[in-house]
Amino acid sequence: MTKAHETMTEEGVCPRCDEGELYRDSVDVGVGVIFGPWGCPCCGWSESEAYDVEFGGGVQENGSYLDPYGGLTPAANPIAKMLAAEAKKEAA
Repeated sequence: MTKAHETMTEEGVCPRCDEGELYRDSVDVGVGVIFGPWGCPCCGWSESEAYDVEFGGGVQENGSYLDPYGGLTPAANPIAKMLAAEAKKEAA
């Protein structure tokens, strides 16, 4: 059975864990603001399936970490190393 990606039904509330503290990155490019996807720091849900921990985000094959907001932490970063070690523990 294929997992279905949850979508936000109430703004600011995570559809997976019901956490009310969703975040997203934004940047002012001078003529407007570009917003990234909403993401949940508690469970790793992302508005974008590509960044959702259950669908392709999280620790990558090369050891880097793709967060729910679309940010990529390089594999050499200590935080990415810690998250990769935790993922290995959970998989074992």
